[in-house]
Amino acid sequence: MAKPDTMKNASPAFGMALLVVSITSTQVGSSFAKFLFELVGTEAAVALRLSFSTLMLFLALRPWRSVPRGAAWKSVALYGLSIAVMNACFYQAISRIPLGIAVAIEFSGPLLVATFSSRRAADFAGVALAVAGLALLLPWKGLDSSLDVTGMLYAAAAAVFWGTYIIVGRRAGEGAGTGAAAWGGLFGTLAAVPWALCMTGGVLIPSAVMGEALPLALIVAFAASALPYGLEMVALRIVPPQAFGVLMSLEPAVAALLGFLILGEVLSFSQWAAIACIIAASLLVTLGRRTE
Repeated sequence: MAKPDTMKNASPAFGMALLVVSITSTQVGSSFAKFLFELVGTEAAVALRLSFSTLMLFLALRPWRSVPRGAAWKSVALYGLSIAVMNACFYQAISRIPLGIAVAIEFSGPLLVATFSSRRAADFAGVALAVAGLALLLPWKGLDSSLDVTGMLYAAAAAVFWGTYIIVGRRAGEGAGTGAAAWGGLFGTLAAVPWALCMTGGVLIPSAVMGEALPLALIVAFAASALPYGLEMVALRIVPPQAFGVLMSLEPAVAALLGFLILGEVLSFSQWAAIACIIAASLLVTLGRRTE
């Protein structure tokens, strides 16, 4: 990775390219997680992803150089728990509904966080667009939606905990600096692993599938967590906030596209329309902040 002073002189275009790679990597990791589900189940997949990604983050960030103190541990612990629950709900969702749909529903979490303290008409219009998109995903009579309701509810829960993750993540970052992600991952792992062991009878990776599951778990941890975090850390320093938000708004579409290419998930017209509404809502909220 380039030195910090080099990053300050890097062009925004370079940062945007890193962000595109980050978004793509995240959704590739989520796609491969579906293959991991078939071998070890969703609970074990969450535990393995958090365990391996936390190890990678500890090696990369060396967070022991900035150990949280006092009340900061509470924020870091809440941050880690929100990571664990958010990922658990999201993986339960994508085990039942297409990846692009789950990401679109989950995207409503940070969108609502962005508008809670707002008084701008554009933000309320964005929420209205997001609600319209979510409404298109419901199994109304006459529409071609056939989504699993339980999967949609899990995606909605993931949205709630994504919003929580943003709020408590800011506090954790203030108390633990760049090491917050690693310390939070550790708390998330300590929550996810015992739960997974209870649900799987004490075995995260059965010996019969060790040769397939272990490489998949490493790929998922690296692609969905470790690599995107590192790239976004750099991109945040050189990409203007509005451009960052615009690119992140495209994540549901990227998820839907990779869901089709990797998993063969074909979406209906109404489902694509729903994703478009949610992307438009995020763009409206993001671009509207230029005037502030």
